[in-house]
Amino acid sequence: MYVNSDKFIFLNQQSCSISIPQPGEIWQVNYLVQSPLTFVRQEQHTLYSSLALSFLTGNLPPRYVMIVKEPELSEKLEEQWLIIYVMLLSGETNFINNMDLLIPANISGLEQDLLAETWHIIPALVCNLIQPVGKRLSRQIYDYLLTVRDYHHGLIDQLPATIETQSLGFTSESLYSTNNSKIQDFHEAEKAWSDVLTVPVAAYYTYLKSINFTNVILDEALQLEQDLQSDIGD
Repeated sequence: MYVNSDKFIFLNQQSCSISIPQPGEIWQVNYLVQSPLTFVRQEQHTLYSSLALSFLTGNLPPRYVMIVKEPELSEKLEEQWLIIYVMLLSGETNFINNMDLLIPANISGLEQDLLAETWHIIPALVCNLIQPVGKRLSRQIYDYLLTVRDYHHGLIDQLPATIETQSLGFTSESLYSTNNSKIQDFHEAEKAWSDVLTVPVAAYYTYLKSINFTNVILDEALQLEQDLQSDIGD
């Protein structure tokens, strides 16, 4: 593992040319992972699941995410990797249940229906998303997806009525409990695939720790040099 200094994103608070993803937008996931740390082949096989590696080698269909929260620009670092929170979307629409809701193509603006994994919100580096696609989801749909997530985490007591769900375009037919073994297997597979996005974030935090550690050492060395010069002057 080594620091990958060739792939830094340089940000300027006044002028930023990066297109900042906005909540409710649908973005395509990049097949080419970028990270401040580069891993050798053996490390890649240790850190990434087989599903993640299959995607990164181009052997799986494109994947999409919905933006949950726009990145927060840090004033502490001029050079940084923007972190954003996303909800995973899947093209596997055979697993509709009370936590994975079908978004019809006429709502997303894509050529296929998508399954919104309300339970599966993860951090990702903006550089690992290619571009926005389809249509930005309405505020009502965005709020409802997060409401479903909150309900299943016990943060609210009830969901909106079924008739309201249907008015938003979500299907309420053939819903299955997440206790279904096939649904559980699907969720485990989706967690494994999400290594594509979560491993670079973990690498970023590891990089930050190494930078902070280096800065502490440099500060101590500078202070020691100043103390020595002061002693010599006396």
